[in-house]
Amino acid sequence: MTWMDEYDYGRTLGIGLDNHQLAHLAGALFLGLFAVSALRHARKAGGFYPAIWIAISLGLFAGTLIVVARGFPEELPDFLKPWTDPDRIARLVAVLALSGLSAILISAYWVRGGLAKFWNRAAGLAIAGLAVWLAVGWFGEEIPDEARPWTADRVIIRVVIVMGLLALAFAFWVRGNWSSAHVRWANRALVPVTLAIVIVLASRWFVTPSWAEFPRTSVEQATGILATIASATCLLIAGGAFFLREHPPVKKSPLKTITTESKLVPPAKSPSARLPIAILIDERGQPVLPRKE
Repeated sequence: MTWMDEYDYGRTLGIGLDNHQLAHLAGALFLGLFAVSALRHARKAGGFYPAIWIAISLGLFAGTLIVVARGFPEELPDFLKPWTDPDRIARLVAVLALSGLSAILISAYWVRGGLAKFWNRAAGLAIAGLAVWLAVGWFGEEIPDEARPWTADRVIIRVVIVMGLLALAFAFWVRGNWSSAHVRWANRALVPVTLAIVIVLASRWFVTPSWAEFPRTSVEQATGILATIASATCLLIAGGAFFLREHPPVKKSPLKTITTESKLVPPAKSPSARLPIAILIDERGQPVLPRKE
């Protein structure tokens, strides 16, 4: 065992690395290849499973960075050295994993139906807000001073609410695409109301604090009038589509007509014996049957 420790594999191979560096290089390659394999599984997985594979891949990449930092501390760039702390990189992986999970839920590509997609997207937006909140708390010193007012907890919650209402409006618009026209337009009548709420909240929460001369009252009144007109138009279209819808033809059951002749005339019976064959005709034109002996 002492001979193995004293033997220099790097000098034998001619690559200029000692045994310590070779061991860390092998570990980094091992973890890096597994991380790439996890990303390939994330591309082929369906439903909710890509988020799990993305989290596994991020953890493996973080392990690769830690192993490289310990094996080659002098070769790392200066901007990567602060991120080699295990506690700091674990927090970064948690934020990135939550961001990947929120992206998968916001896409909701495996869900069919407007409201089902909305609930998945609402959960994705909530998780995205949680990721931003954690990132602000953990890495607040890296945030520029100009962006600090937008990283407050109240602002993050308001952004999540506005984005959730936009997702709800989109859900109302696409809901019922596979159903009849009047159901589809009845759902779309709720879209202008939802968008009007979004405009009102955005003007009060984001525009007014940064723009003192913003005509909020006029904008809110115009938004309410336009939303009412748009909703009424959608309801009129839904009503017209309801009354003009195609009615399926009524199938009538065929009636069996029974005539009196079919009741009176008995069915023909097959003769039990062969009929005699006429060989002569008398003066009245009647056949003369042969006599029976």
